[in-house]
Amino acid sequence: MKQSPEALAYLQTRGLVHGELIEKFRLGYANRTLGLRLPEKTRKAGADLRARLERIGIYRESGHEHFNGSLVVPILDEGGNVTELYGRKLRDDLRPGTPKHLYLPGPHRGVWNLDGVKASGGEVILTEALIDAMTFWCAGFRNVTACYGTNGFIADHLAAFRGAGVKRVLIAFDRDPCRRARC
Repeated sequence: MKQSPEALAYLQTRGLVHGELIEKFRLGYANRTLGLRLPEKTRKAGADLRARLERIGIYRESGHEHFNGSLVVPILDEGGNVTELYGRKLRDDLRPGTPKHLYLPGPHRGVWNLDGVKASGGEVILTEALIDAMTFWCAGFRNVTACYGTNGFIADHLAAFRGAGVKRVLIAFDRDPCRRARC
């Protein structure tokens, strides 16, 4: 991430400028180099690793990265294990029909910024998207988390809120009428 001028410029244009943001949330950038970093597919280790990454949804059978050209945000559980990945395409000049927002296949799992929810003191800011939540975080609001889109409030969010004793949720969704249709 830190070695990609394109990814760093994207963060800058979104106002996501904070000295700890990249490390704290383990942000990454998918730039078509994953296949080059894996063992050769003709070797057992390379074939096995590619097969595991395909099952997870990170690597496609075609050899392409699922999150190619995206800022990648992992969603971590309490133990620091990745439960979900979010990708936001950096460029807006994509082919028609190409989604700007990507997740791993299957149901969403986990809560972004779980530490912030736990330390919220009973009040959480809930945004529609992770980029929005990171904007709040960079502005000093550590008690923020995000849904997985307008219909993306999941049981994991509810359990985390209850577990942290959250009594008040400030909803900060975009006011656009149908974000899903444009993404």
